[in-house]
Amino acid sequence: MEMMLDKKQIRAIFLFEFKMGHKAAETTRNINNAFGPGTAKEHTVQWWFKKFCKGDESLEDEERSGRPLEVDNDQLRSVMEADPLRTTREGAEELNVGHSTVIRHLKQIAKVKKLDKWVPHELTEHQRNRRFEVSSSLLVRNNNEPFLDRIVTCDEKWILYDNQRQPAQRLDREAAPEHFPKPDLHQEKVLVTVWWSAAGLIHYSFLTPSESIASEKYAQQIDEMHRKLQRLQPALLSRKGPILLHDNTRPQVTQPTLQKLNELGYEVLPHPPHSPDLSPTRYHLFKHLDNFLQGKRFLNQQDAENAFQEFIESRSTDFYAIGINQLISCWQKCVDCNGSYFD
Repeated sequence: MEMMLDKKQIRAIFLFEFKMGHKAAETTRNINNAFGPGTAKEHTVQWWFKKFCKGDESLEDEERSGRPLEVDNDQLRSVMEADPLRTTREGAEELNVGHSTVIRHLKQIAKVKKLDKWVPHELTEHQRNRRFEVSSSLLVRNNNEPFLDRIVTCDEKWILYDNQRQPAQRLDREAAPEHFPKPDLHQEKVLVTVWWSAAGLIHYSFLTPSESIASEKYAQQIDEMHRKLQRLQPALLSRKGPILLHDNTRPQVTQPTLQKLNELGYEVLPHPPHSPDLSPTRYHLFKHLDNFLQGKRFLNQQDAENAFQEFIESRSTDFYAIGINQLISCWQKCVDCNGSYFD
């Protein structure tokens, strides 16, 4: 009866055969004869023998030669958030990169795992307290004087040209899996910035990866949004005025931005750092956009822009109000969790 070996056991045999002076082809034959056909593959044995030749006799996983050492952070975020129970090794396998590459990039995008769930950031006590305080105060304020219909909110998101994932395959034991092209980890993409309120979409704009949203550019976008708001929702401007909910901790929110908002008469709603779960654009609009884009591929920026337009046109009349009104339950959940992330 053939014995099933785990990876560590097989690699220990590789090392033994290497120290015995055997060649990779001979080692592959020896292992397959002893433990069954397919237990070892010659190219795998060759890779480990090269590693042993360099004096490295560790049997742990490392970055494989020829595997990309970088990964697109937006694609990694999408893969890990699609399945909160996915392990980092499973993510590395899906993206065809090394495990340590995934670990390094998860740190770059501030993703940590807590109790089998991926969360945006490892919150400090001060950050949890801030989330609790802001959510509590906004609940009280809205209860005393409802203001959700005055909120204008915004955020930006990269739209990848290739949103396809390699499908899982259920096969007979002896059947060979179908091969799919590897994902392009540095594929083209376009940045969309969206401005909206409970009454509907106000403004959106696109930037290519070579461009960036500096403070001057952001102030310009605010100007463009405000002109459209004057035309689309004049009643909002004639009452107590709009309240802007945006990520006010990011670098582009500097003096030119604050000066522009003050000039236009916008109040800025408090928004704690590292809180996508308190941002309607993140938890509502972009979540639905991700679902809409899944499986789609674009040849150029125009195709990506057209797809975004299709998404906007496919939304129901109450789509935007639903997203804004969910803020109340989000603030309450944050309070109930003492400022921690919630489901």
